[in-house]
Amino acid sequence: MDRFVIPEDIQNSNPGNFGAGDTTYLLVQPVWSSDQGLNKPIEISIAQDGRIFVADEANQSILVFDQDGNRPDGFEDLISLVDNNDIEITPKDLDIDKKMNVFYIDGSQRIFVWNQYWNEVGISKVSTSATFIHTQTGADTIAIAGTDIWLSLLNDSDWGILDGDMTTDQALIDSLMRPHLFYDGKDEMNLYLDTYYQSDKSQFTGLTAPADNENMVFVTDNYGGSNNQYRIVQVDFKKSLILELTSGDLVWAYTGCFGSTIKGYGTGAGTVNKPVSIDVDYQGNLYYTQEGDYFPIHMISPNLGGDFAIYTSGFQPEADDIMNPLLFLNPVDIAVDNNRNSYIVDQQNSDITVFNFKGDFFKKAGYIDETEKIMSKPVAATVDDRGILYVCDSEHGAIYRFKLSNSLDEDLTPED
Repeated sequence: MDRFVIPEDIQNSNPGNFGAGDTTYLLVQPVWSSDQGLNKPIEISIAQDGRIFVADEANQSILVFDQDGNRPDGFEDLISLVDNNDIEITPKDLDIDKKMNVFYIDGSQRIFVWNQYWNEVGISKVSTSATFIHTQTGADTIAIAGTDIWLSLLNDSDWGILDGDMTTDQALIDSLMRPHLFYDGKDEMNLYLDTYYQSDKSQFTGLTAPADNENMVFVTDNYGGSNNQYRIVQVDFKKSLILELTSGDLVWAYTGCFGSTIKGYGTGAGTVNKPVSIDVDYQGNLYYTQEGDYFPIHMISPNLGGDFAIYTSGFQPEADDIMNPLLFLNPVDIAVDNNRNSYIVDQQNSDITVFNFKGDFFKKAGYIDETEKIMSKPVAATVDDRGILYVCDSEHGAIYRFKLSNSLDEDLTPED
């Protein structure tokens, strides 16, 4: 029910794992800066169609670029962001899932969403009510969209939709087309489900959307408080509406619902202590950086053998380089590529430290030579399918791109 076709002109080559012939990271020109409208970029993510989404703190916007640094049309709704009360907000982190949902957070207990596909195709109708039938007994009932019974029946596999009514109300359609609230920790249901923590006081610092799992997003909660509310939260998708697109396709609209605290406070490997950022690889392993004791970088892996996933540490102290705290001064972000290589943004070192999928040290990025640094205050990074590393420098108001020198593409110009 959720169709998206990736444009054929997007490059999608896989650079493979690091090899013995890989030499050094070269700066790719031109550097993206104020000429591209950037002011203070603080987060960055790449969508399936190759477009680059950048959270710009000073602009209070999400800026969108193609792979040449041009600003495509159709993303004006992401400029000058506001919340559901029309109060200006600043995006702190963002990610894009397979449905082309652009999720972003503002540092509070909320998650917002904007759907690129709906805006490209258009929405013609929205469900208002439906007759549900119980698949075992044949009993039926009518529910109104937006009510508790509607949400319950819509997400219950024992009930199916017999028929329903839809509206062409433009105000409702516009509200779905624009950025809108996806999850709120202050919502009554989320407060009820989040039994052991103060969901309404959560302070989300990082967000990631799995590439292959379409039913959840993960956020880092850095609230703290007397109960050490430092954790990783799973937010599940719940069907909320049926949309008819102008193409004739029927798709689901979703709302976010508290799923679980998958990892909580601690000081050992695989625990959470003042988390800052988070990313996920294609296997569902979660990687995060944190400011608390004792290890700044963690990776936890899901065990899916039971009724729910149990996450255990995938990197071990002393055995894996990536967990050595002496390698970092202030790691503020982590990005993981398609080969599970990790890129750690160190703000104080003004560089990127790269590790292979085993957590072994590989190389540094961000240098002209062994001593001269290119960046001033790097704060976020991402890697595209070509192996290009994109880094946000908030102090320079720029995005730097790097590529391993033995695998430069013809359309990329390295600095001499």
